[in-house]
Amino acid sequence: MIPVPGEPDVVSTDTVFRLWTDRNFLSLMIGTGLSALGDGAYFIVLGWFVLNVTGSEFALGTTLTFASIPRIVFMLLGGAAADRIDRKHILVLSLLIRALILAGFVVLLIFLNGKPPIAIIDTMAVLFGIIDAFFYPASGSIVPSAVPASSLAKANSLVQTGQQLSMVLGPLLAAGLLLIHVYQDMFMVIAVVFALSSAMLSRLRLRRQSDPASPDSPEIVESVSVWRDIAQGVQYVWSVRILLIVMMISLVINLLFMGPINIGIPVLIKSFGWTGGTYGMYEAGFGLGTVFGGLVVFVMRGFRGRFLWLGVLGSIMGMAMTGIGFVHVAWAGIGLMVIMGVAVSVVNIPFLIYIQTIVPANKLGRTMSVLTLMSMGLVPVSYTVSSFLLERNQIPVRGLLLICGLAIAVLFATLYVYRDFRQVESHPLWKVG
Repeated sequence: MIPVPGEPDVVSTDTVFRLWTDRNFLSLMIGTGLSALGDGAYFIVLGWFVLNVTGSEFALGTTLTFASIPRIVFMLLGGAAADRIDRKHILVLSLLIRALILAGFVVLLIFLNGKPPIAIIDTMAVLFGIIDAFFYPASGSIVPSAVPASSLAKANSLVQTGQQLSMVLGPLLAAGLLLIHVYQDMFMVIAVVFALSSAMLSRLRLRRQSDPASPDSPEIVESVSVWRDIAQGVQYVWSVRILLIVMMISLVINLLFMGPINIGIPVLIKSFGWTGGTYGMYEAGFGLGTVFGGLVVFVMRGFRGRFLWLGVLGSIMGMAMTGIGFVHVAWAGIGLMVIMGVAVSVVNIPFLIYIQTIVPANKLGRTMSVLTLMSMGLVPVSYTVSSFLLERNQIPVRGLLLICGLAIAVLFATLYVYRDFRQVESHPLWKVG
């Protein structure tokens, strides 16, 4: 909950100092930061590698699709595993497996003269997608087990800040690696980063958390179907119109955004004859924007009292996307990526805070699960359609970014048509939060 004027700040300087001197917290902070750093670098190096080795936009879209589908399919199972298995073990093992997969891929690159069949690349993408489905639920729920309850709020804030900074540093690392032009070395460096993250997280000593429902309670003894839980979550989201609106908007925006940006940007940069280092700078600009946007949200107290600004800010994100294809100097494109990153944070974070505030605690997990799955649901379609259109020259990359950016701008503008959005801050729980 965001602090309001007149309330004392519950996080004291002593709390912050204790966290920075807590070896357990530092292991968590550094380990998750290294993981995010490796993720950011891997995604960019892999995309540039596929585009250069195959020369095919469709091959890039296929690889990204193969990476995203397992995340969607196994995400619920990963969440269940995080509730039943030691989260530290899940994190350590998944990071170690990532490192080993990349090391094996490096060996294949050496024997295949740096030009592996696309099937091998797609297989690696699938394996990473499956691992991510288990890693992210465990990573997102491990903080309460790693720090005292009195430090939870500040610890969460610091961990999230560290991961956002890694979103900036990861693309910068990728930009530096792409300058050496030897993909075997690039992937090996990223493998080492994952291995270091695994080693750091292995130092964690998790606290045992009390569970209000004991193993013998009726709630645990009763066999509850995962699918029934999902159905209840869907019914709840369907019954609250503002949640339904957010879910549908997220579904369509991810369709319009993920493919055109993650496939269109590297294709655009290559068409200009620029290097992979420039691609890394573009992505670093986006990450920097998300960090700055998070700070803006903090200063603006989650946009409480100014929630209606979000439709305008979302439209600005769409307009920035339309302009990227029409600038012919790198610094201008990076600037537009920064603007998009800022807009993504200042739209996403307030909506997340709002949902966490108005949804009952016993329904929050299922609600977030439904919203996450729905927002990710059309991502594979976005990758496939975008790559197909670009590969077959059905539309130039500038046209794809223009059309999708304008569509996003219009979509955010239509929020004002809905009375539920115009009255979004009238919810009693939000007003007293």
